[in-house]
Amino acid sequence: MNYLNPIIQSKNFKKYVVIAFFVASGFAWLGIKIYSNYYLSTDNAYVNANVVQIAPRITGQVINVFITNNQYVHQGDTLFEIDPQPFQLAVNSAKAELDLAQAELENAAITEERVINLAKRKYLPPQEKDNSIAHFKIALAKVEDAKANFEQIKLSLAYTKIFAPTNGLLANVSLRTGDIVLANQPLFALISDQEFWVDANFKETELEKIKVGQTATITVDMYPNHPFQGIVESISGGAGTAFSLLPPQNATGNWVKVTQRIPVRIRILNPNSHFPLRIATTASVIINLHSKT
Repeated sequence: MNYLNPIIQSKNFKKYVVIAFFVASGFAWLGIKIYSNYYLSTDNAYVNANVVQIAPRITGQVINVFITNNQYVHQGDTLFEIDPQPFQLAVNSAKAELDLAQAELENAAITEERVINLAKRKYLPPQEKDNSIAHFKIALAKVEDAKANFEQIKLSLAYTKIFAPTNGLLANVSLRTGDIVLANQPLFALISDQEFWVDANFKETELEKIKVGQTATITVDMYPNHPFQGIVESISGGAGTAFSLLPPQNATGNWVKVTQRIPVRIRILNPNSHFPLRIATTASVIINLHSKT
């Protein structure tokens, strides 16, 4: 009967394997359950930052370009320059008009004073006094208009130099000397490095657990060995599809329920110049559900 021992032992072994499998599965399920009560994660997340569209405030011809594509710039750096000559001529003309208007005002003030004195002494009729006062007011209004025009044209002259509004990285620069640029027409982008965040898209069924102020760990795919710390700043008012150009219309006969994802904005607390971030790159996020700053 010894030949049965291997079979019996084999059956016992299989039984132990099955038992071990169910025990391990139970522990795994329990571990996942405990983990899900404390942490929530997604790999559907993307790095973002403020992007400033650089546009001139005047129309003119570019005479100098001081930057190249993908260049890092500091706030206040000169980006490019528009030909100032037409605007300088306009400033000179406006200044001459202002000087003329001020001369007329001075003359009107002297005349007004004389006429008022003569009218008081009955050498001139009251109408002459009224006319001189009206003339002075008209001259004063002309000065104010000329002054406003002069200041506006001076501003246009100042706008011939375009400066970086913040620190950051330039993108899509194709500007060249000689180009004609139009007022308020964007030419290229400046990606600010003053603040970075990730837009993490969580399932709507997970949203109940997420609160503003919870801390998070962010792993950018570019730097898998350098996690960043973050904090939940805000939760979107709708699913991402709600803000698309053509949002889906669900009032159809073949509608299928699909779990939607809600963007959650998580600010990166410790950006590092040694690990520069790039917008629209992918990331993974783990939110600590039981922590708040």
